[in-house]
Amino acid sequence: MPVSPHSSSHCSLWTDRSVDIDRDPWRILVVDDNVHSAEALSAALESDGFDTRFALSGVDALRAVDGWIPHVVILDITMPEHDGFATARVLRRIARTRDAVIIAFTALGEETVRREGVHSGFDGYCQKGNPPAALVRLIGKLVH
Repeated sequence: MPVSPHSSSHCSLWTDRSVDIDRDPWRILVVDDNVHSAEALSAALESDGFDTRFALSGVDALRAVDGWIPHVVILDITMPEHDGFATARVLRRIARTRDAVIIAFTALGEETVRREGVHSGFDGYCQKGNPPAALVRLIGKLVH
């Protein structure tokens, strides 16, 4: 289905945070309670050469970063138990993920997410439905 020019379907940068990565591949953690979405996005990013893992909840995401530190976290907002906002706040308090880039990846519109998202520590937003290439372009603006 084509996206209308008035649609809010896009990706945008919210902060001036950036992560300097001196070696490839970039490590990206995808967090989404929908297993099919998490696997598909993780596979698409992996095919682009990223070291990608996925978690199916905020709690799983916190376990995942215990022994593997991502440069970028792509985080769904509407998840049971710990939503994306709560998960982002915890990731910002943990030393090993404090400086990671965190991107909201959700079906919710940007206006719905932005205020609490910025307050929770998100660096950017990409609405679900965008091709993975749009998300990769946004990541590229945040990682050097």
